[in-house]
Amino acid sequence: MRLRSTRTLDAKYLVMGAAFAAILIVTIYPTVQLFIRSFLVAGKFSLQNYVRAFSIEGNGEAIYNSIWVSAAVTFLCVVIGTCLAWLSSRTDIGHKNYLRTLFMIPFSIPPFVGAMAWIRLFGPAGLANQILSFLTGKTHEVFNIYSPIGVVLVLAVHYYPFVFINVVGALDRMDPTLEESARIAGAGVFRTMRTITIPLVAPSIVAGGILAFIGTIENFGIPAMLGMRARFYVLPTIIYRLLHVPDIPSAIALSIFLIILTIVALFAQRWILGRRKYTVISGKAIQPRIARLGVWKPVLTTGAWVFICLVIILPLFAVFVTAATKYVGAPLVPENFTSKYFLYILFEFPMTQRAILNSLFLAGASATLAMLLGAVISYMKVKAKVPGSGILDAVGTIPYAIPGIVIGVAMILAWSVGPIVLYGTIWIMLMAYLMRYLPSSIRSTNATLHQIDNSLEEAARTSGASWINAFKDIVLPLLRPGMLAGWILVFMPAFRELTISVLLWSAGTETVGVATYELQDAGYKEIAAALACIVLAIALVGDYLIWRIKGWVERVPS
Repeated sequence: MRLRSTRTLDAKYLVMGAAFAAILIVTIYPTVQLFIRSFLVAGKFSLQNYVRAFSIEGNGEAIYNSIWVSAAVTFLCVVIGTCLAWLSSRTDIGHKNYLRTLFMIPFSIPPFVGAMAWIRLFGPAGLANQILSFLTGKTHEVFNIYSPIGVVLVLAVHYYPFVFINVVGALDRMDPTLEESARIAGAGVFRTMRTITIPLVAPSIVAGGILAFIGTIENFGIPAMLGMRARFYVLPTIIYRLLHVPDIPSAIALSIFLIILTIVALFAQRWILGRRKYTVISGKAIQPRIARLGVWKPVLTTGAWVFICLVIILPLFAVFVTAATKYVGAPLVPENFTSKYFLYILFEFPMTQRAILNSLFLAGASATLAMLLGAVISYMKVKAKVPGSGILDAVGTIPYAIPGIVIGVAMILAWSVGPIVLYGTIWIMLMAYLMRYLPSSIRSTNATLHQIDNSLEEAARTSGASWINAFKDIVLPLLRPGMLAGWILVFMPAFRELTISVLLWSAGTETVGVATYELQDAGYKEIAAALACIVLAIALVGDYLIWRIKGWVERVPS
């Protein structure tokens, strides 16, 4: 018995040691390299890199732009997301089931595709500007999407679902007793919403707002496509510019500052939520009373559909029209529609063919490796409870606080010199993807493992099965549905990733994000739009599969 226990203990520590080695290579080494190199000048410790970074003309303005843009976008996301969540959860607004689904579509749209959509709609030759120019008689564009306001609005449209999803989930589970009391006391629909409902779901509003802030401050695609042309820079785009000057020390210093801003946002979230106690979810099966909008129902229903048309349907329609017509601005008549651009990128253009294959490989490989490594780390902490597994779990989730552009910089520093050089190959991109999405796999498998009863594995061990056999035959099959959902959850953002890839790609390692960005930047609008349509279609199908699989997993008894 003692021999079996020793072998089991050795096997667990052997697997945990392998997981730690993987975390060391993927996460710790690049992160440490980034911090150390930020303080090194000619091999000596110095703060000169930071002094230089903050003294270069334009860098301070980029920092200021990042902060005010993120704050403005967060405010808009909170207002839009909270109002839409309340309408779809607490009122009798028409077509609410359809509206609730459509409100979440921007969550599935890659940021660079969203930026392209708005360029096609409100760019100099965009559909909306053509129509507005015709109606107003002006020869120049009525609205300039290449501007700070354009960056803010498109970012807000892309990130408001973070608030919407959090708040609508809280409203669906919230005990409506206090709302009922307010209504009985004579409070109207909107007063109850303002004084009771919104304060009670404040934690979800704050959580969604912080997610929107973090997503905004690290976003590269939208500010790059809409801001750089107008010489409007934020931290991710100024870091990208410094790397191409090149001024790597300044880029490193600003990368550390961007990490600090992200960490401050996360701690602010904990501090705000920790100041008060919020108990809004009870165990009672109480159905909330749906507020009757009365004369406001047709107005708000129409307004909701107008909102969907403006922020979702029209921009995406503009991208499709660009890809499916012979030239930009062609009259929308049958003879001007064509499929040649779709056929060209799929069967004739080597760059886009490579990009699609590279993205499929990187997304599939990173999702598989991340889920396997995440499953091992989570099992060691949740089930095996091996000493030190908590530290391994915490270290594995560190990249959650590191923006994508910074992960790209860290990978360049870690793997461009030394005995092992990966820079310029597809393997450095795979390493960066794995670092980026490992926290998602750890959180996903953690949640699934908590639903598996320990008695199942204990019964196998009592029957004489080794730890490895019990894990392989009992735990892994039960974990597989959750791992499948987590795999798709990693695959989809990895497939459409741009921020990391735009720093690490080289000839032959293009991804769909890089190819779309480069084609758009080079002026090949129709080809870029066709590739964007394909990426968008895959993204929407993938996200649909995620919701279906998650629903199936939740119905399977543990």
